[in-house]
Amino acid sequence: MSTQVRYKEIYRALMRDIAEGVFSGGEKLPTEQALAERFGVTRQTLLKALNIMKLEGTLRSEQGRGTFVNAPAAPRPASGLRQLVYIASNLQESLAHRALVGVESAAHRHGFSLVTCNTRNDAEREAEYLRRARSGGAAGIILIPYFQRNRELALRIAAELPLVCLDNSFATDAIPLVASDNFRASYEATRHLIGLGHRRIGFLLTTLEAAREVDSVRNRFEGYRQALADAKLEFDPALISELGPALSHMRPSDVGLELFSYPAMNRLLHLPCPPTAVLLLWDELAPGAIAAIRDTRREVPRDVSLVGFNDDELCTLITPRLSTVRQDGEAMGEAAVRLLAERINRNAPIPPRTLVPSRFINRDTTASLTK
Repeated sequence: MSTQVRYKEIYRALMRDIAEGVFSGGEKLPTEQALAERFGVTRQTLLKALNIMKLEGTLRSEQGRGTFVNAPAAPRPASGLRQLVYIASNLQESLAHRALVGVESAAHRHGFSLVTCNTRNDAEREAEYLRRARSGGAAGIILIPYFQRNRELALRIAAELPLVCLDNSFATDAIPLVASDNFRASYEATRHLIGLGHRRIGFLLTTLEAAREVDSVRNRFEGYRQALADAKLEFDPALISELGPALSHMRPSDVGLELFSYPAMNRLLHLPCPPTAVLLLWDELAPGAIAAIRDTRREVPRDVSLVGFNDDELCTLITPRLSTVRQDGEAMGEAAVRLLAERINRNAPIPPRTLVPSRFINRDTTASLTK
């Protein structure tokens, strides 16, 4: 298809998005690169369409800020569907999947239909689903956000219709959060290891950036540090090992379970004074960690104790069976729908935070320190 035809198609598609309220007046468009990828064209082809819309007054450019919509916001259509939209950062993750079971069950009980969207850890896709939920007349949105990139968009939409975040938040009381009590769960798991005599306890996570930006990761990290402090144990940054930026945006299936966390665990094991116990950010880090431990002629839990997080099915399928923290994802999903239903049906306020208890499951990967 010729460039001449493609830029006209892009023009029509963007004008339709604006007319339908996918992009509201005053709202910033996705980046030129993101739009070019969406339409499968070069940046030059995309710019032809954008330039026409700027000449017509539909769009405007702001130096250093991007391209914005001048058109007035389209009115949000009234919906007779009583529809909820569930937007998850990655439905392959066990928590997102279990939460969906709770969301679906509760939505049915409360008389809502349900649309499910999987952003695949893509911030632009997340933004598109949020806009379409708004323009499509959704009664409410449940969002597992991917980092903080769409904070301002989520705040604007939350001012227009009920929106609840699940598991992770945008660090604002303006958008309610339903989550596991990650701080308490991590604190208690660390205290369990301390009670077994461990004094050098590592923490294996995705990235330190995630510990700053992602609510659940930050709370687990802070729970770990607080447990150390309460036991008068010094925090040692050397005992924190990251998967790194590349692996942190992948799933274990992309590289293999026994390879995914292997390098990060291997680094801890080759410290001059390695940890005798390690907390894992998720259960799926366990196979790689166990492989690295065995390759250094150590055993779990004789030489290194491990504790995971989530209680995935793999916990009882690997050897030894993984001790972990069980999150009740189904209860989280049900709570999110219940809060939305109360807001939609009775205009009841939604509390800023609703925490669902977790439970430590002690299996075969923790033991008393013997050396």
